[in-house]
Amino acid sequence: MNNLLEELEALKISSEFSEENLWIGCSNIVQKSYVPEKTIGANRPCEEKDFKDYKQIIDKNLQNIRSMLQHIIYNHNAGHLQINLNATVIKTFTINLLLLIGEHHEKNVWNTEESVSISKELINEILELYKYQSISEFLMEQDNFTVLLLTIRPKLLKDTWKLYPASVACYKWILHQIEKPGLYNHISDVLPTALIIVDDYVPENVVIGLECLHQIIQHSHLKKGLIDTGYAEVIFHALECLSHQRESKYVILVYVCLTSLLATIEHWNNTLNVFEWTKRDDILAVLLDNMEFEQNIELRRVYMLSLPQLLTNIGCAKWCERLTRILSEYCEHHTDLKTLKATLETAKTFLLMFHLRVAAHCVPLYTAFLKLHFDLTKTPVFDKEIMQNLEDCICLLYKLSPNVGCAVMNDDRMRSVIKNSLQVVCLGLPRLPIIGSYWHLLWHDYEYPSNGVIYYVNKLQSKIVTCYFGSYKTIIANDYKSIKEVLTKQEFDGRAINVDIVLERAFGKSLGIFFTEGALWQEQRRFALRHMRDFGFGRRHEIFETNVMEEIAILVDMLKEGPINDEEKKFLKNGYAYFPDILYPYVTNVILNVMFGEKFDRSKYHKLIYFCESSMMFQKALDTSGGALFQFWFLKYFGNIFGYRNAIKATHQMIDFIKEYIDDRKNSDYCDRGLIDRYLKILKEKNHITSTFSEKQLIMTLVDFMFPATSALPSALVHAIKLVMHHPRVMNNIQKEIDRIVGTGRLVTWSDRKNLPYTEATIRESLRYETLTPFSVFHKTLKKTTLCDYDIPKDTLVITNLAALNTDPDLWGDPENFRPERFLNENNELRKDFTFSFGFGHRVCAGETYSRYNMFEVLAVLMQNFNFSFVEGEPTGLDDKQSGLIVTPKKTWIRVKPRNILRKDIS
Repeated sequence: MNNLLEELEALKISSEFSEENLWIGCSNIVQKSYVPEKTIGANRPCEEKDFKDYKQIIDKNLQNIRSMLQHIIYNHNAGHLQINLNATVIKTFTINLLLLIGEHHEKNVWNTEESVSISKELINEILELYKYQSISEFLMEQDNFTVLLLTIRPKLLKDTWKLYPASVACYKWILHQIEKPGLYNHISDVLPTALIIVDDYVPENVVIGLECLHQIIQHSHLKKGLIDTGYAEVIFHALECLSHQRESKYVILVYVCLTSLLATIEHWNNTLNVFEWTKRDDILAVLLDNMEFEQNIELRRVYMLSLPQLLTNIGCAKWCERLTRILSEYCEHHTDLKTLKATLETAKTFLLMFHLRVAAHCVPLYTAFLKLHFDLTKTPVFDKEIMQNLEDCICLLYKLSPNVGCAVMNDDRMRSVIKNSLQVVCLGLPRLPIIGSYWHLLWHDYEYPSNGVIYYVNKLQSKIVTCYFGSYKTIIANDYKSIKEVLTKQEFDGRAINVDIVLERAFGKSLGIFFTEGALWQEQRRFALRHMRDFGFGRRHEIFETNVMEEIAILVDMLKEGPINDEEKKFLKNGYAYFPDILYPYVTNVILNVMFGEKFDRSKYHKLIYFCESSMMFQKALDTSGGALFQFWFLKYFGNIFGYRNAIKATHQMIDFIKEYIDDRKNSDYCDRGLIDRYLKILKEKNHITSTFSEKQLIMTLVDFMFPATSALPSALVHAIKLVMHHPRVMNNIQKEIDRIVGTGRLVTWSDRKNLPYTEATIRESLRYETLTPFSVFHKTLKKTTLCDYDIPKDTLVITNLAALNTDPDLWGDPENFRPERFLNENNELRKDFTFSFGFGHRVCAGETYSRYNMFEVLAVLMQNFNFSFVEGEPTGLDDKQSGLIVTPKKTWIRVKPRNILRKDIS
C-alpha cells in the first residue's frame, strides 16, 4: 500500500505504454485496496479498532484510483487511447473495481464518509466508460456476473465469511444491482452464501442474510424452476426456523421473505385448497402462537406489522376466531401508539378479507373498539390517523353485522360515527402500515400492477375499490359506469400536483398541462389549443395535412428504397425495418411542425430519434401507477433502482432540446410559424403577461404535448402492426378494403377515413386489446363528492383503470379475442366506442384528434403499400412488451415487403 502512489505514477499513459500492462497494473492496485481480513475475534461484531490502519489509507487510495480512471476515460474520449471494452483484462479490472466499490458503498467501521462518496463517483465513471445506464447491464453481459461471484467466493465460504465483513457487504450490494429477474439465472451461485449468512446467531448478520434472501426470492417470483429444483423448500426451511425466534430486529424481514416465497409456491400448486392445511398455515400458526400473551411492546408491534402479509389467500374458517381474540386483546390493552396503529391497520385488512365468518365472532371486537374509542376521546392529545382507522374499523364491522351493532351500540356518539362514515367505506385492497397497498399489487403482478387491481376487483366483487398508495388514499374505478362518472364530473378534475417526482420534472413547480389544475391548467390549456389549431392541431387544416402526407411519402420511400445514410442503416436493412425506430422521424417531424413550424430532413433524423428515445426513457422509468417514487420521495436517493435517474435524465434531455429552439427564437425577429412564436409574443408584451405565463411554463407545455406524441403514438402503431401480423385475416381485410375504396393510384388520406370503417375499427380494437395506459393519468378530488353513491373525501386520488374496462367481459363478451368486427354493426358502420383510450370530459387528451388522425394515416398507408411478416428470433410476440407509464412494445425487426408500385406524388 505504501508504494501505491509510485505505482500509479508509473502507469502514466503514454504512447509507448501497452494497453494490457496498463489495465493489469490498475487491477493490481485495486486488489491491494481491498478491506483486509479480520484477524482477531472473528465471532464478535466488527469494531473500528479492527481496521484502524486500513482506514488511514483507504481514502487516499480511492482518490488515486478515481484519478487514474478519470485520466483513462479522458484520454479515451479524446482519442489518445484506444480501449477494447471486450478485452478480458479490462473486464477483470472492472470486476475488481466493482468488488472494491461494493465494500465501500455504505458507511461501515472499515471506511469513512469520504470513501462512500468516492465509491459512488467510481460507479458513475464505470457507467461513463461503458456507456451503460446501470451496473446491471455490465453484470448481465456475457459471463461477467459469474466471474465476479467466482472472484469473491473464497471470502464467503462457511469457514471464512466472518473474517471478511466487507466482502459480505459487497455481496449484498451486488445482489441489489442486478435488475429482475437476473439473479434467478444464477440462483445456484448466489443462494448458498445467503443461507450461510442467515444461519448465524448474531442478529445483525441474520438481517443481512435475510435482505439477500429477499432479493433472491424477488428475482425468482412465480418462477416454476424455483419449485422444480428444490430451492424453494431449502429457503422455506431456513425461514421457518427463524419464524420461531423472538428477535424484533428481523421478525418483519422473515415474514416478508416468507410471504414472497409462499406466493410462488402457491402459484404452482394447482391442488391448493384454502380449507386444507398449507405451508402458509404452518407459518401463521407459529406467528399467532408468538402473538398470544406477548407482553413485549416492540414484539407486539412487529408481529402486527407482519401479520397482514400472511393473510392473503388463507382459508378464513381456520383462523377467524383466534385472530378476533388476538386483535381484541391488543386493542383493549394498548400502551404504545405505534403498536396500536399497526393493530388497527391489521384489523381493517382482517375485516375486509374475513367478512364471511367474522359476524359469528364480532362481539369481542365491538367491545374492544368501543372501549378504545371512548379512551381515545378522553385523551387530550391523540393521533388523528389512529382515530380515523378505528372509526373505519367500526364502520366495516357494522356493515358485516348491523344487527349485533345496533344491539351493542347504545351510545349516540357512536351512532353518529356510523352514520357519517359508513358511506365512505368501500371494499378495499389489503394495506400494509406506512407502505400501503402498492406492494400487494406488485406481489400479484410485478410488471403490470393493473392486473393486481383486476384480481382484487374479482375477489371483492366490487367495481370500485379503495387502496392506499403510500399515504395517499386512492379510489380505483374499474367499469364503464364508474369511469365515465369520474371523467365527466368536475369534482374529479384535480391532479396529484404536490408529488415530489412530478415537481422535480418541472423545475420544482406545478407547471405544464398534465400535472396542473385550477386556473393555471384552464388558462394554459385553452391558450395552447386555441393557437395550435391555427397550425392544424386537432382540426382539418390543408397545410398541416399536406405536410403530414409529405412525411408519410418519405416513410414509404424509405421502406421501399432503403437507407440513404449510415443513420438510416440502423433501422433499415435488406427489406427489414426496425420498429418503432423507423417511425420516430415521422412522429417527431409532424409535432415539431405544429410547435416550431420546422421539420428536419433525412440527414438530421438522428436528432429526432434522440428526442424520441428520451421520451421512451421517461415512459419506461416508472410504472403505470407512477411507481414507488410516486409514493415515497426519499427513494430517489437510491440512484436508478426505482427509475429516478432515468426519469430525470430523460426530462432534462427533452427540456434541453426544446430550450435550444426557444433561445434561438428569442434572439430572432418574430415569425408566426408555430405555438412557440405565439407564446413568446405574449411573454414579450409584458403588460399582458398574467401570473401563469412564463418561459418555464412554455417549456413544460411543449414537453407535455411532445413527449406523448413521440412515445405513445409510435408504441400504439407498433402494437397495431403486431396485432394484424398475428391475425392475417385482419390484415387481408384491411388491404382489401383499401384496394376497393382507394386503389393504388394515390396514398390514403384523412378524407378516406369515413369510407374505411374496417380500418378504423381495427385501430379502435388495437387500442382496446393493448391498453396503452392501464391507469391513465391520476385524478384527484377537488372537493368532497360522491362516486356511485360512495362518499369520497377531498384530495382523494382517483384512478380510472382502463385495463379493467377494456377486458370487462360484461361489456365486451370475449375481450381476450382480437376482433375488429365488435366496433361494426350489421351495416358495416362504426358502433359507439366504449373505450376511453384518450380520456373523456374536461380532462380529455388534448391530442386525441391529432393522434387518431396520425394512427389512421400511418397504419392505412402502411397496409396499403406493404405486407408485414415475422423475422425468426425477433421479439414479435404479443407478450414481447415492456411495462412503464405506458405499455411499450419491445424493439424488433420486421420484414416489410412492398405490395405493388405506387406513385410517389400525392393526388
